[in-house]
Amino acid sequence: MDSLKKAGIITGAAIGGVIGGTLSVVGKVTDIKIMDTIGSSIVDSTIYTGSIAGDIASGATDVITGKITKNSDKVSDGVQDLKEGGAKTVENFVGSVKLVTDNSGEIWKGVKEKDTKKIKHGIKTLAKVAAVGFITVGAIKIEEEEEDTEETGNK
Repeated sequence: MDSLKKAGIITGAAIGGVIGGTLSVVGKVTDIKIMDTIGSSIVDSTIYTGSIAGDIASGATDVITGKITKNSDKVSDGVQDLKEGGAKTVENFVGSVKLVTDNSGEIWKGVKEKDTKKIKHGIKTLAKVAAVGFITVGAIKIEEEEEDTEETGNK
């Protein structure tokens, strides 16, 4: 059921566009880079969430339809879609845990070395993860910025 997969992605893009797009535009207009970055991450994350939901909905529909019509190919396709949705979920969870762990370590290292840049970078990334995770209910896609990036405006 490719239409369900597409519907999931489109729904995620629409929701992300409204919430994340608005934040991103406000961040650009007010020159607040972190708000712009969070907005962009929300768009990416909601598209990813929609993709996962689409895979799961498509898989469940194919399995049920295949079982009812006794079509083993349809059941196999459904099981494959469910596996893909599950794999994306696990991959995203592991990536998010790694991101949080890495940045927590960076904060700790910054504290030990009295390096405020490392502390600030780690805290900013964790704040982004928290904000995006809260709004997108867990599926998180964040592009990490370089530590040495010069920022403009309010931080």
